[in-house]
Amino acid sequence: MRKFLLLPLIAFISLSGLELRAQTLQASSQKQFVSAAYGVIARVVPGHERSFHLRFVDGPSWRGNDAFEVNAAAGIVTVEGNSAIALTRGFYYYLRHAVHAQFTWEGEHIDLPKILPDYRSGKIISPYKYRLYYNVCAFGYTTPFWGWKQWRREIDWMALHGINMPLAMTGQEAIWQKIWEKLGLTRSEATDYFTGPAFLPWNRMGNIDRYQGPLPQGYIAQSEALQKKILKRMRALGMNPIVPGFSGYVPGALKRIYPDVHLITMKSWGGFKQEDGTCMLSPLSRHFSQIGKMFIHEYRKTYGYTHFYLADAFNEMTVPVSEKDRYKELSAFGKAIYSSVAAGDPKGIWVMQGWLFHNDRKFWDKPSVEAFLRDVPDNRMIIIDLANESFHGWKELDGFFGKEWIYSIIHDFGGRNQMFGNLPFYASNPIKMLSDPKHGNMVGFGISPEGIDQNEVVYELLTDMGWIDKPVDLDSWIANYCRSRYGAYPENMKLAWKYLLDSLYSNRMGGPLYFYQHIPMLQHYNSGLAYPDFDKAAGLFLSCSKELDGSELYRDDAIEIAAQYASLTVDSLLNRAVSAQMDHKFGERDRAFAEAFALLRKIDYLLRAHPLFRLKRWVDLARKWGSTPLQKDYYEKDAKLQITIWGGWPALSEYAAKEWSGLIDGYYLERWEKFADSLERGTKYDILKWEIKWNDTPIKHFNTARPRDPVGFAKSLVADCKEVLR
Repeated sequence: MRKFLLLPLIAFISLSGLELRAQTLQASSQKQFVSAAYGVIARVVPGHERSFHLRFVDGPSWRGNDAFEVNAAAGIVTVEGNSAIALTRGFYYYLRHAVHAQFTWEGEHIDLPKILPDYRSGKIISPYKYRLYYNVCAFGYTTPFWGWKQWRREIDWMALHGINMPLAMTGQEAIWQKIWEKLGLTRSEATDYFTGPAFLPWNRMGNIDRYQGPLPQGYIAQSEALQKKILKRMRALGMNPIVPGFSGYVPGALKRIYPDVHLITMKSWGGFKQEDGTCMLSPLSRHFSQIGKMFIHEYRKTYGYTHFYLADAFNEMTVPVSEKDRYKELSAFGKAIYSSVAAGDPKGIWVMQGWLFHNDRKFWDKPSVEAFLRDVPDNRMIIIDLANESFHGWKELDGFFGKEWIYSIIHDFGGRNQMFGNLPFYASNPIKMLSDPKHGNMVGFGISPEGIDQNEVVYELLTDMGWIDKPVDLDSWIANYCRSRYGAYPENMKLAWKYLLDSLYSNRMGGPLYFYQHIPMLQHYNSGLAYPDFDKAAGLFLSCSKELDGSELYRDDAIEIAAQYASLTVDSLLNRAVSAQMDHKFGERDRAFAEAFALLRKIDYLLRAHPLFRLKRWVDLARKWGSTPLQKDYYEKDAKLQITIWGGWPALSEYAAKEWSGLIDGYYLERWEKFADSLERGTKYDILKWEIKWNDTPIKHFNTARPRDPVGFAKSLVADCKEVLR
């Protein structure tokens, strides 16, 4: 009898021990999250850490989506939150709203008083479980040559802006190389399969192989070491990084190892030759699940555990299915990709970008999408509805038939850095979606730019929208934005923003280009950025220089506004030159060209004073990855190709064009000068041949001379433009 009485007691003691252990582990994790959040604060406001008290809370009223509350009194700011990201977001909320500070890609405006002001935020709860960040293309258009210095600051930016689900695509080639070699490929067969660094996103998505390859072994090894640091920091902050999965694309050399394997030769993409094309495993192949399992096991062994795996199978690709068995074959592909994730991680969740449904609407009708998703459990998949500014996939495709999905905005294509965006849409459409009963199993809000380091106002607003469930008063928001960015909000700045909102920042384009960035041609061209209201905005913005003297972020924005104003003037002059050529008015043509070229030199000179808009910065980052002069030249060429020719010329030429010093006077201007000279001489010149030579030739010297007074020069540049167009 005593024996039986002891059993419940032993069970009770065992359960109590397990609960105690769980509570201890939970407390330890919370302590680590608080410590990581303090680390962000120490890097953002060094010397002021003791003024901020962070408290992790997890009571019943705090369970659910991320939430924070700020209470500041007597110079001490207490931030309560139920996650590390909630704490860092609460800290940044206080900086923005109480002391009018801002932390950006360009720099920061943070001037804390000796005694921090009192403030109460009330409890702020994100309406979204996940706040996603990045587009896979950003790992080509912005980050391929970043080191830890850039990533460390970027992760701090994510933490302050409330991101808890970033894509983490760096370093996967080290894992793929191990997998291909385990399967029997040689080292050269494995590395030859990879593209150059700036083109890896499209290799990973199955668009192209080999272009600018073989990928140097040093890049593979350094990227692996870098990704370990990236993931360690993201996990310390409680983020849920999305890492790569297997979507079915393999090296063609796999056929040598497995002669009977069924490989599908995909149709070429983006104007590339078939020799740069890709191969995909049949979804019925036994190797599909095997390779996916091997990759995830090796990835977790190298980088640690996660449960979110990105696999994009048909991004801008022709889907290899027959008309007769279309739905059956689509279902087989969906099932194969999901199974490859589940085989490697029983708790794994397949994440995919929904761009394909928008890009090829004719193919991806409702029955096709439903067939592709049919055999994937609803709770084991997340679809990123990538481009809601132009396509509401969730509306058109019945909420993705029960699958979890994330509402997202792309904003820009190719990392183009002109001033543009649609702020009224960003401030209102997510709120409409939240209240729409058809939004189905929506779990997150995302920003998915193809490139960053531009249009700071767009990303401050979009990251705010991840924490807002009520309509936004855009006028009030802009007022707070300007005070946080510049330290003041003069009356003329208020008027400038009225006109900016009526022009460039109500623009629906996803990536405008100036005429001077295009391959020279005898056709008229409109960038879509030439608004009459922008003319008013530029003058009013620059007139605030006296009140905002000393603000570095105002200086940077003044440079951008003047450069854009002058660029649009250049476009007008180039169109004038084209008209004159067509009318055989060669004197007028030559004058228009000369005036345009003189302005381009001035734009280049002004942009040298900007912290980000410089070709030298991009090239220097690339060259740092090389350990020999030959390697450095390789990385420079790879970096330059991506922002000019790209690859499948001319289909993708200038897709990633930038308004950068060094690129304007060294590439765009010289190309147009040669074109103008050919018109004057009545001859033709081989544009592609010249472009290839420019990319092949390392830049030995960058002109770094810049104006001592950038804002003063910006004003004079705008005045010059007005004089030219009279």
